[in-house]
Amino acid sequence: MLRLFIAVDLPAELRPKVVRLCQGIGGARWTRPEQLHITLRFLGDTPEGLLADMRAHLRQIRVPRFELALRGVGVFPPAGARKPARVLWLGIDPPEPLRALKCAVDGVLGPDPDTAKRGFSPHLTLARFPTRPRHDLDRFLAEHAGFDSSRFVVSDFHLYRSTLRPEGALHEIVESYPLAIGDCM
Repeated sequence: MLRLFIAVDLPAELRPKVVRLCQGIGGARWTRPEQLHITLRFLGDTPEGLLADMRAHLRQIRVPRFELALRGVGVFPPAGARKPARVLWLGIDPPEPLRALKCAVDGVLGPDPDTAKRGFSPHLTLARFPTRPRHDLDRFLAEHAGFDSSRFVVSDFHLYRSTLRPEGALHEIVESYPLAIGDCM
């Protein structure tokens, strides 16, 4: 079995700005710089025998390149929910091009059961909270509410293999898929 997911990478020039945010909340498990990405679909444990067909289907996607920016911070579940925050994220602006790419991925691979349950909320995960976050989360959210990155072009997406290890997951690109050249959306 292969543990797989499909994602858009964060450009190298934007990583340092995002990495500087990754501090100041006790108990947070911060995303490692090399793993900063925007997940389109988590496939989970997938039989190796399905990989060749999956790769062929993903090669059929024809979506134009587009621009995005990272804007604002938030948590899942949202602030004010009955459950404590589990994920700290950066928002995506505009989210529509990512939704179109996600729709194309689901169109060639079939419906995504996770999206059917929770919907698709494009974001970049900054940290996870294995236990209830401390009060410094509220301060962090207030301090970084106005976070805004420069726009960047999304020119491809990737099929990743994730290998769980004691020191953390190792993410390896299985295959990259270029988006169509032309005017950015």
